[in-house]
Amino acid sequence: MELTCHKLNKPPYVCNGCDTRLRCKLERHLYDAKNAQKEYEAIRSESRQGIAITPSELKRIDEIMSPLIKQGQSVHMVCVNNADDIMLDEKTIYNYIDAGLLSVDNIDLPRKVRYHTRSHKKLVRVDKQCHVGRTYEDFETCIEANPDVPIVEMDSVEGRKGGKVLLTIYFRNCSLMLESPSAIRTLTLFN
Repeated sequence: MELTCHKLNKPPYVCNGCDTRLRCKLERHLYDAKNAQKEYEAIRSESRQGIAITPSELKRIDEIMSPLIKQGQSVHMVCVNNADDIMLDEKTIYNYIDAGLLSVDNIDLPRKVRYHTRSHKKLVRVDKQCHVGRTYEDFETCIEANPDVPIVEMDSVEGRKGGKVLLTIYFRNCSLMLESPSAIRTLTLFN
C-alpha cells in the first residue's frame, strides 16, 4: 500500500512547491508544463481527425444525397430540400465528397469541376543566423573602423507590382546619387 501526501488533496494538487519535496518518501505528483502542453496538443489534434459521424449515419446520408446529385441537382439544392433529413452543412457534404466517403465524386458535380483549388502560399522561413553581423549598428562600426574605404549604397524602388523599377546608386564619399529607371526587373542592364 502506497502512502500519499495529504497536501495532494488540496490545490495545486502537485508537489512542485512543497518545502519537504527533497526529503519526502511518499508518492510524488510533479507538474511539467512542456509535457502538459504536448499532451494537450495531442488530445486536441486527435479529436479533430477523421469524421464525426457513424458509418450507419454516413450510409443514410449517402442514400439521400447520391441519387439526387446523379440526377443533376446541386449539393445546395439537395441540402435545402432535405434539410430535416440530412442535418449537415453543405461544406461538410463537400468535404465528405472530397474524401471519397460518399458514392458520388467531384466529376458528378458539374460546377465544382470548373473551380480551381485555392493555392496556399508556403511560408518562407529565413534563418536568423544570416542577420548576425549585418545590422545597421554593425555597418556604422565598420565605417568608424575603416574611414578611408569608399562606401557605395544601392537600392531598388518598385512602383506597381510587375511595373517599372528605379535603381539608385549612392556614392557616400562624394555625395553623388545615380538613378536609373528600368522596365526590366533584372540587374543584367547594370552589369
